[in-house]
Amino acid sequence: MKPRFTIILTLLFMVSCKEAIKSNAIVFTTSDLNYANTVLLEAVMEDAFSPPVASRIYAYSHLAHYTTLQSLRQDSLINITNKVNGLEKFNMSIEDNVNPELSALLAFSNIGKKLIYSEQFFEQLADTLRIRATQLGLSEAVIKNSQAYADKVSNELAIWVDKDMYIETRTYPRFTSTKKPENWRETPPDYLPGLEPHWDKIRPIVIDSANVFDYKPLPEYSTDKDSEFYKMVDEVYQESKNTTEEKQKIAWFWDCNPIMTVHKGHMVTTIHKFTPPGHWLNIVNQITRKEDANYFKTSKAYTLTSMAMFDAIIAAWHVKYKTDLVRPVTFIQENVDVEWTPVLQTPPFPEYTSGHSATSASAAEILTFIFGDNYEFTDNTQLRFGLEERTFKSFRAAANQVNLSRFYGGIHYMQGVEEGARQGRGIANLILKKLL
Repeated sequence: MKPRFTIILTLLFMVSCKEAIKSNAIVFTTSDLNYANTVLLEAVMEDAFSPPVASRIYAYSHLAHYTTLQSLRQDSLINITNKVNGLEKFNMSIEDNVNPELSALLAFSNIGKKLIYSEQFFEQLADTLRIRATQLGLSEAVIKNSQAYADKVSNELAIWVDKDMYIETRTYPRFTSTKKPENWRETPPDYLPGLEPHWDKIRPIVIDSANVFDYKPLPEYSTDKDSEFYKMVDEVYQESKNTTEEKQKIAWFWDCNPIMTVHKGHMVTTIHKFTPPGHWLNIVNQITRKEDANYFKTSKAYTLTSMAMFDAIIAAWHVKYKTDLVRPVTFIQENVDVEWTPVLQTPPFPEYTSGHSATSASAAEILTFIFGDNYEFTDNTQLRFGLEERTFKSFRAAANQVNLSRFYGGIHYMQGVEEGARQGRGIANLILKKLL
């Protein structure tokens, strides 16, 4: 047994060590931010939010983190808040005795909790962060002040969030298909109504409006085999007849269907997966671990990528419901082959432009800006769903594969994916120009 005075000296030393850690010391690491992002992805997947709604949750949570961190680490991050629509005059008074990273992570947790149903994910995250702060040597006063500052920022941001028209669009009429042959109609196997037909009413984060993309006109609808429209559809059909195992693997790797249904007789089973923007945020997680990126670079990667994807989806949805284009499965079953089915389940909204292509291209442009071109990486996102990992020579190469995946999967025309990609690239570059 140790002498009593030795135990007392040890305890005093432990207390003095904790007190010696300054409130603004960088004690949290990129691993902590990656863990918070993982909690976010899991919560969104648990609640099975659609890609547009998921992109909103991702962007606002990471923006809350970045905004809080930047206000306290002004020498390490540039201020982007004054370039965000509706936040131009956002300015928080700096508090003393606050740990910037802890406060930012707690703000992230606050906004995440506000936007989902399964609040326990973020309650547990906040508890974990406070326990970790104690283990890292932050005092009880610093932890309390960091929480108070996070709450202050979150409350201000929550007011801004609630003004983005999301709440109002929940009350708007559901989309009813026209039943015209050239327009989108409910698709098998679930024949669901059009998803988020009013999403272009949502306030973008950076771009001026949903209508910033000058898309290529579509060929005139026709069932004539010599027409450009028929050739556009037949290209999808012929591709399905000449598919390969590798092409199907590509299609499934980028499926990213948040609610895939499996029909067996009268039984319907649902499988939850990451959304397209969730897949890309998981790529950021993997890249920053591989890079051993510092906390600030990681925060920038998450925030700018999620913001770009959010705005790209708003713009894509604007074009989707403006063009209201029939999906390949509908045209082919009615005019070419009644028994034809695509590799992937067709999502319930109009075809043009491809939302996944726009999302992926916008993410790829941001990540190329941050980590560089010709950046080779391996993506293991789909291992948990029984699919192999895939290696890419660059972020843009991965985004290009997304385009092919939607075409190989039989759910998009080639023009739809090409224009979606062009849309995403353009929006990402507009965002970079405005913010940086």
